[in-house]
Amino acid sequence: MGIQNRFRPKLLLLLFVVMAALVVVLRLSGPALVSSERVKDQIEAKVSAWTGAQLSFSGTPTFTFWPHPQMRFEHARLTDPAPVAGDGLLFTAQTVSVSFSLLGSLFGAPSLGEMELVRPVFHIRRDEHGKFNWRRGDGMRTALKESSAGEQETAAPLPEFGEVAMRDGAIVVEDRRRGEQYRISDVEGSIDWSAVSSKLDVALQGVINSEVARLKLTAGQPMQLLKGQNSAVRVTLDSDPLRVDFDGTANLSANAYAAGQVKLSTPSFGHLLAWQGTRFSPVGKLGEVSLEGQLSTNGATARVDGLMLQVQESQATGALDVSLPPQGTPRIGGTIAFDKIDLRSMIDAYSPLPGGDDDSLPAPVAALAAIDLDLRLSAREALFEPVVLEELAAGIRSVDGDTSLDIADATLLGGNVSGHISVIGDERGSSGGELQVSLQNADLGALVGLSGLSGPLPVGRGSADISLFTDRAVSELQRGDISGTFRFNLDQGTISSFDAETFEKQMAENAVFNAGKAANGSFDFSDGLIEGRIERGLAELTKATFDGRDKRLSLSGVIPYHSRNVALAGSLADRFQSEDAIVSPTINFLIGGSWPDPVISPVSVLTEIPAD
Repeated sequence: MGIQNRFRPKLLLLLFVVMAALVVVLRLSGPALVSSERVKDQIEAKVSAWTGAQLSFSGTPTFTFWPHPQMRFEHARLTDPAPVAGDGLLFTAQTVSVSFSLLGSLFGAPSLGEMELVRPVFHIRRDEHGKFNWRRGDGMRTALKESSAGEQETAAPLPEFGEVAMRDGAIVVEDRRRGEQYRISDVEGSIDWSAVSSKLDVALQGVINSEVARLKLTAGQPMQLLKGQNSAVRVTLDSDPLRVDFDGTANLSANAYAAGQVKLSTPSFGHLLAWQGTRFSPVGKLGEVSLEGQLSTNGATARVDGLMLQVQESQATGALDVSLPPQGTPRIGGTIAFDKIDLRSMIDAYSPLPGGDDDSLPAPVAALAAIDLDLRLSAREALFEPVVLEELAAGIRSVDGDTSLDIADATLLGGNVSGHISVIGDERGSSGGELQVSLQNADLGALVGLSGLSGPLPVGRGSADISLFTDRAVSELQRGDISGTFRFNLDQGTISSFDAETFEKQMAENAVFNAGKAANGSFDFSDGLIEGRIERGLAELTKATFDGRDKRLSLSGVIPYHSRNVALAGSLADRFQSEDAIVSPTINFLIGGSWPDPVISPVSVLTEIPAD
């Protein structure tokens, strides 16, 4: 037992020395035992078989044994020998390291394993006709042709790379068909396709417009995709501005399409647009947006059925169509049913920006002219501040920056409403808008109450027709920028804070008085009519009549509503009930001053004519 303890350290020391010596021998003799030319030729053959391009290296290859045999090449360059346009550069890398089987190399047939690319730069270009600079090599075309002909058993297998890892890379994309160019930097990750018959796994991350984005892609049958056939595909894109999940079937033929379940979400729609390089502040108010449904694409169009949409606290269902033509304007259409929706925010979101310094904007997204919209909307509750519409059925449309909202039917203030809202756009932004509203059997008193005014105002049910327009940008709109006409018909209403008997007594004194002295009562009327127009902050009452049981009250004049001053002429007269009825003289008066307690002046005072 003592002898074993005495010799064990010596055996361990001897084993360590032998292993160290073996490492040194392999490290020194590796370059002599392994032909870098064989490894280089095999790499070039594999790349050429896949891409049809020429791979070249510069500098002297280096060999390492620990922790596994690996050959490293400096300054790789992949070039298309017959480019359609440009210099044909496809790929560059500072170093390309390839692991291989040392035993196979000793017998002249190195078996390549994992590959690592350090600081690779991929150049992806698409010309005006939709052709990419990356193409298939002879080996791939032959294998695909034989495989498509049903000769899978006899087809020569494509060369296999196994896992390709990347560090500190970049992807430069130039899409001449869409006029877009961008760069993805700090690319890290791996592409694992160990055998042609196996699945493809891609796990990459990079920086796009200062945001880290992570991509995971799994294709169950990647060769089927390359042959223009279907394959199961799972794609996940994860970043702070946007997350996308797709699980379904894809096809990369000339009639490429995808079909499956899709989920899309963003915590801030404004952040998402800024990430894409779009400065469009109104739509940023939409905040959190999420979308889920069954996606089907065909060329440049996509449709989402069974849509579940959430915009901030609003939820909706329906179907959505999206078109992204290569040389045209993107279009969004569909039918969406909301539980509740903010119509003012939607109009703001889909209205062009006012003119300004747009030098930082990538053309052509300085305004909504970059998107055409055609949506049919319904909502259980729709807010158009300060009113709330119920059971809304409407359509919103935007073409070339001109946006319109048509309300086919809705319930407002206990009645029915229909209307039209439009925003006109030009190359500088919005240049005007129009609003037309028609109300039937609605509580017009509640509508007046929403104005926040007090004093002797008419309330009652009836109909209203309002037509307003402006030539100012909607985002810059002030009360004084609106013009138009209005007409109200009221039935069985009341003018609050107006006592006709007290008013007559005050007028009989033939003296100026404040309206508040006749405010302790109300004036009931069976019919009321108000007509007028609005012009640059001034409301003109061309006609306002209220027929009470015995009296008719008439008013006309102007109301500069931005200052709450009034200048009205009025009369209070008997309604003729019979030929032999005793008729009181008509009382004529003027109203002037600040609302709601203006000054009332009998006309007789001004003309120095006795009241009788």
